[in-house]
Amino acid sequence: MELENLKKNWNIMEERLGRLEIENRKLLHRAVDSKVKQMRQRLLLRLTFIVFLLPMLLWQITRQNEFEFSPLTWGLVSLFLVTILIRQCTWAYLLNRIDCNRMAVREVCLAEARFRQSFKVGIGVSVLLAIPMLAGMLWDINHLGDPYILAGAWTGLAVGVILGLRLFFKAWNGVKELQEAIADLE
Repeated sequence: MELENLKKNWNIMEERLGRLEIENRKLLHRAVDSKVKQMRQRLLLRLTFIVFLLPMLLWQITRQNEFEFSPLTWGLVSLFLVTILIRQCTWAYLLNRIDCNRMAVREVCLAEARFRQSFKVGIGVSVLLAIPMLAGMLWDINHLGDPYILAGAWTGLAVGVILGLRLFFKAWNGVKELQEAIADLE
């Protein structure tokens, strides 16, 4: 009699444990989906900035007759913008490939690793292209002869580097949070 009661209680406990494991899995999947959704929204915001606001800024610069950048500088700016656009589209594509509901845990981990690698390479290439572009802009501004414009350019560069680092670390924290959420799935 007692043995049957123990078996019955054991089966009940196993069922509860199974339901708890399923609920825990669902919560982990929701956490990963939430992180991916949050990263997609940030990426869409940056892509909107690149597609809409940056061309307007460049158009405004070209309208001013006093800022005559060299064709090399404009080429570097164009190359930089195209690279950033490709980088953002690649990240969006790789983020869309991370889906806990359709993929096995191993596939999700591989998709996240591809995204993280693409993030690192994309940032590295962007920085490598930004350096000659900014050097060309500063060189052209230096030849204008106005020290106030040059001081403004250096100030803008310093502020831009600080804001860029802040955005990078915020994005990198998002990548790390996604990696940790996916690691919890294993």
